[in-house]
Amino acid sequence: MNDAIDQLPEEIRGQLRQAGRLADESGLALYLVGGTVRDLLLGRARTDIDLAVEGDGMEFAARLARASGGRCAPNPRFLTATVEMPEGHSLDVATARGETYEHPGALPRVASAPMDVDLARRDFTINAMAVSLNGRSFGELVDPFEGGADLRKKRVRILHDRSFIDDPTRLFRAVRFEQRLRFRLERGTERRFREAVAGDMIGNLSGPRLLEQLKLVCFEPDPWLVFNRLEGLEVLRAIHPALGSDEGLKTLVREISPPGPSGGPASPARDGWWILYLVALFGPHRAETLQGVVDRLKPNRRLRKAIEDMSRWSVVERAVESGEIDTPADFFRAVRTISEDTMLFVTLTHPDEGMRKHCETYYHQHRHVRLSIDGGTLKDLGIAEGPAYGRILDEVLSMKINGEIGNAEEERNAARDLGARLHRPES
Repeated sequence: MNDAIDQLPEEIRGQLRQAGRLADESGLALYLVGGTVRDLLLGRARTDIDLAVEGDGMEFAARLARASGGRCAPNPRFLTATVEMPEGHSLDVATARGETYEHPGALPRVASAPMDVDLARRDFTINAMAVSLNGRSFGELVDPFEGGADLRKKRVRILHDRSFIDDPTRLFRAVRFEQRLRFRLERGTERRFREAVAGDMIGNLSGPRLLEQLKLVCFEPDPWLVFNRLEGLEVLRAIHPALGSDEGLKTLVREISPPGPSGGPASPARDGWWILYLVALFGPHRAETLQGVVDRLKPNRRLRKAIEDMSRWSVVERAVESGEIDTPADFFRAVRTISEDTMLFVTLTHPDEGMRKHCETYYHQHRHVRLSIDGGTLKDLGIAEGPAYGRILDEVLSMKINGEIGNAEEERNAARDLGARLHRPES
């Protein structure tokens, strides 16, 4: 395993050896654990480091922070702490612990335990390996559940038959790992997976916890692969009966991949792009379906509005098709209170070129249009104060969006003419 550790940046290797020496001085057993070990064995780059100590992990993290000049942020509920290193990366330190679940889907109760118990409580064999960081045994692999063999066989396998019942979020994690690593669910694991879905274990998850799992899918390298597999395993339908039935989900999810700095794909984490993936998943459904999804998942205000405004967009779309909405200003007035996330989604995905052009012009140009005049300008022009101010400014803005006027002087002239037409000159 030393060869795998050698893949880490030199400064991180040095910090692991320093942590091992500190553990030796304290009489504690310290391990590199979980996804860090998995990815190192797979030869995948990794700079976020997970450690576990047999003993008080938070106290050890505080001592490590003092010794390295870093900062320690403890989380007493889960017996963990994060050490922010001066170089900018972090080490997550956990107390080796066991878990108990009061009922299926509950958050676990944790208590300090030996390392073998800690590994046994984990989700999958490929995440249940550890590497000793103590001096004499530095680099030795601890693999009680043959996770290394599962890595070589490219499969995701649970550690015990109640795994998905105890924690149904593992259903989502199993598929995320399977698709990210291009593995497959082990046969017995897939059987237990399907049994858990059929037994409505997903119903034991609260709306916010369920939404968090869907959000994590959006951060995967290719969310479509995960959504598609979740659909095939009946998970989406278990969330809501209408989900997973749209033929266009693949196109929708893949077309809204945002461009990176160099024109390539970027992470959906940036600027809330993950919201668009969920709009792609939920948005095409009927209003009553959307309300059912919202009631189940209890999204935050921004995502709720993005989802619900798909129904408002459908009204605008019909008005454009019928000719009721004709000019750019008409379109602007119709959509300006619709969620910007919704409008970006439509801009990126609408199949009709003409409609997409309307959306692109609004999103990239017209929603940013501002007047150089305001109520003070109207007063200076001799227009009597009152409700007419709002009508005048709105009409001038419409003229500017339609390209009828351009500069500040033309705005003032248009406002003067409109004020005279409304017969509200100052006496």
